[in-house]
Amino acid sequence: MSISETDRKAIDELREAVKEHLTPYYDTDFNLLRWLKGHDYKLDVIKPKLINHLLFRKSDWDLDTLAEKPRDHPVHHHWKTGLTGESGIIPNTIVNIEQTGSNDYWGMLNSYPTNEILRARVHDLESMLKAVMDLETKTNEQCSVVYIMDLTGIKMDKRTMTLLTGGLSAISAFMAEHYVELVHSFVLVNVPGFISAIWTIAKPLLPERTRNKCNIMGNNWKVEILKLADGHCLPAYWNDDGDDVPFTAPIEKCVPFPEENYYKGKVPEKADHLAISAGKTGFVDIEVKTDQTLSWEIHANGHFSFAIYELPLVPNNSDDVNNYTRLYPLFSGSKG
Repeated sequence: MSISETDRKAIDELREAVKEHLTPYYDTDFNLLRWLKGHDYKLDVIKPKLINHLLFRKSDWDLDTLAEKPRDHPVHHHWKTGLTGESGIIPNTIVNIEQTGSNDYWGMLNSYPTNEILRARVHDLESMLKAVMDLETKTNEQCSVVYIMDLTGIKMDKRTMTLLTGGLSAISAFMAEHYVELVHSFVLVNVPGFISAIWTIAKPLLPERTRNKCNIMGNNWKVEILKLADGHCLPAYWNDDGDDVPFTAPIEKCVPFPEENYYKGKVPEKADHLAISAGKTGFVDIEVKTDQTLSWEIHANGHFSFAIYELPLVPNNSDDVNNYTRLYPLFSGSKG
């Protein structure tokens, strides 16, 4: 279906509102249409959210070229890529396989800070976006991702509950914030009997539009999944001995994080201490000279957001960060 006249008008209006922040790579009708659909065409809501994302794209993370770069972050050795190709069944969709049940999220969050995990994750998200954009160029239709979550190996324990309400919810929120309407549907397979208990906890933490896209498959999922995607884009490790090998995608299995590498550091003795009330903002001012490298370590006892801004040489005595140039992406809802 081509873009309607109503959508065309809304796209043009949104493009005009954020034109100073758009890059040629990201400036497509379908990218802007995703933001419109994801926020009910409310320009006053969309504009600040989209500008935040566009500033992120132009940061030193350089999102526009990320999908073309090697997938070589240390986290990638453990958290494997799952992008396999076009569905072949659902028109205009790309398939991504997530080893949700067997990925060692606990080890990952105990080995790397959230911003580094997101740095690794963004490579995969940008690869999904590029695959969708390439398909849109080919078909001239709005495209999206069928996100298949394999729950093989998931356990009902304290770690899982902690992950659902902590680190994983932050990663999910990040994806919903920056990759609006990229996902066609979340399909859960190999679901355990205690899924209702997990869903009760996870459901309130998910954005409403995400909740409404979830498809939880039953015991016959290996047959049902072939109604959503061809076997060539589904993982070969799903095949049982004696099967006629309906699944052929060569996806690598995830690798656990060694416990001996878990972070065990303590708050440095010379660290600055900030007491920040809920909904308030704190600042740490640092003078940095040309060619210096800035590094930091944050310890917190609650969820928080952070970013790095450049202050003007002539102070303007403003606590409004919108008056400053952002040098490092804004991360909201980081786990303390």
